[in-house]
Amino acid sequence: MKKLFLSMMLVLAGISMFAQCNYNETETINVSNQLTLSTLAGGHMERDGRHLTLDGRQLSDAEVKQLVGSQNFETYLGAQKQITTGNVFMGVFIGTAAAAAAIMVTGAATDNMDLVYLGYIPAIAADVSLPLWIVFSSIGKGRMNWVANEYNNSKSVSFNLSPSVMRCNTMPDQANLGVGMTFSVNF
Repeated sequence: MKKLFLSMMLVLAGISMFAQCNYNETETINVSNQLTLSTLAGGHMERDGRHLTLDGRQLSDAEVKQLVGSQNFETYLGAQKQITTGNVFMGVFIGTAAAAAAIMVTGAATDNMDLVYLGYIPAIAADVSLPLWIVFSSIGKGRMNWVANEYNNSKSVSFNLSPSVMRCNTMPDQANLGVGMTFSVNF
């Protein structure tokens, strides 16, 4: 209710500003976009693992290329490779961490310090593969989400509301500023 009241006050202030001076003498300065609402005109694309889905149905590579275009398709393929690489590093991390634990536990149980020290080799490999897994998976998932968002944004109608400051050149300096709301529709 407060947002509605504030919006109404901003609109009325803008209308009163236009009532006090000619439209040609008014300069509008947009401050920032505050509210963006969008409705999808087509299906909704989302990331599901290393594939994209459209309304819950997994898409083939040919369908993705047709829907997103060739440049975004290259980003999609690169994202798939990064996710796969991240999954490989995940497997390396799990395997080397398990091997390090098994070797060190066996060495400690048999009082064989050489075996314990030998367990550091797979532990180091696990330490290296963990951040690589996180980095490759995160970047790949982010790029895949970007491709889906680009498709969704291209199929949307957006309504932008933003506060604006208006300056009227014919009014005295003390009263030449007004506050208003800018409304724009993008198809």
